[in-house]
Amino acid sequence: MKRLMTACVIGVSVVSAGAFAQETGTWQQLFNGEDLTGWISTGAQDAWGVENGEIVTVKPGTGGWLRTDRMFRDFELTIEFFMPEGGNSGLGLRGSSGGDPAFTGFEIQMLDTHGEEPGLRNCGAIYEAVPPKRMAVNEPGSWNEYRVMLTGDTLNVWLNDVPIHVDTKLDERGIFRSEENPLPLSTRATTGYIAVQDHGHSFRYRNIRIRDLSPDPEPQGMTHLIGSDLSGWFTLDDGTWMVENGALIGRDGPGHIFTERSYDDFELRALVKVNSRGNSGMYFRTVPSEQEGFPWPTGYEAQVDQHDPKNFTGCVYDRAWPEGDAAPITRDNAWFDYRIRAEGDHIQTWINGVPFVDTTLSDFSEGHFALQTHHEGNEIMYKDIRVLELGD
Repeated sequence: MKRLMTACVIGVSVVSAGAFAQETGTWQQLFNGEDLTGWISTGAQDAWGVENGEIVTVKPGTGGWLRTDRMFRDFELTIEFFMPEGGNSGLGLRGSSGGDPAFTGFEIQMLDTHGEEPGLRNCGAIYEAVPPKRMAVNEPGSWNEYRVMLTGDTLNVWLNDVPIHVDTKLDERGIFRSEENPLPLSTRATTGYIAVQDHGHSFRYRNIRIRDLSPDPEPQGMTHLIGSDLSGWFTLDDGTWMVENGALIGRDGPGHIFTERSYDDFELRALVKVNSRGNSGMYFRTVPSEQEGFPWPTGYEAQVDQHDPKNFTGCVYDRAWPEGDAAPITRDNAWFDYRIRAEGDHIQTWINGVPFVDTTLSDFSEGHFALQTHHEGNEIMYKDIRVLELGD
């Protein structure tokens, strides 16, 4: 029996474990040609529409971004886009649900720059980061096609069958709108949504297909645990928690924030970033401490710490570690994605799709999720925390 600590405002889908048996490498339609099923507008809900089998900007300038409802890490993608005269749009990759996808992940620029020289903002550029090798966009009033292959930190892009990025590394290049504000590609989200941008021009999109190459594709039906505020959560002890630009941020500490709900078997995924010498943890099947002056919850903790030689990111703190000579693969001030799966006594963790813990633990069978901010000066950020309960 699941125990509800209080009524929660966020619903969670229940699926069978078999839903995770997804075949990778199979081409799938991201757009069905009939409606916007599977897509979410970050702007006005009536800004986007479907006409003649194409996604169109019905009310240009009001739509923000139109993104998928699922995240993707590694994939091959094709999309056709119609370039109007003077048109400006973009293809967002690995963006988060909060903030600008062009900078939470990155953007492949769509811009009417036919005949111009390649640049950081011209068509085909990784916007504000890497110029394309050549200008391959067709004249305005024509259709174009992007083919994108993204695996790990390596990007290949073809525009109209012309290679414009060849084994391009997502490295230290990248700025946020000006040279004075560096934002390296290597620090941005490692998984995220696919999106197209409404920049105020009448773009059209069609034939959007994807081949998911991720080692652990995201299942359908995951539910977000972070909204625009702290609804569905409660805080204890020291530290401060707030939602900023879609991120749940904890500072100073020690303190914790708990879901109001309690869970037993689940799949949990999140984007995580911690500051220099930062320390945090994603607790599960946990309850608050009952000991006066002792803030640490009772339960399992999936560690977030790049510097602890024993309990580093991906370990279940003081309970389970990777086999062999595993070492941290994350770093401070850079986003990574965390995956935790608990089904009965079987506990697993992954970082950026890389398996870490695969063990049997029988101490706790259910409890809250909790996030930790560990000490004064600590800053921890979580985005797109999403959960899927596992049914029988």
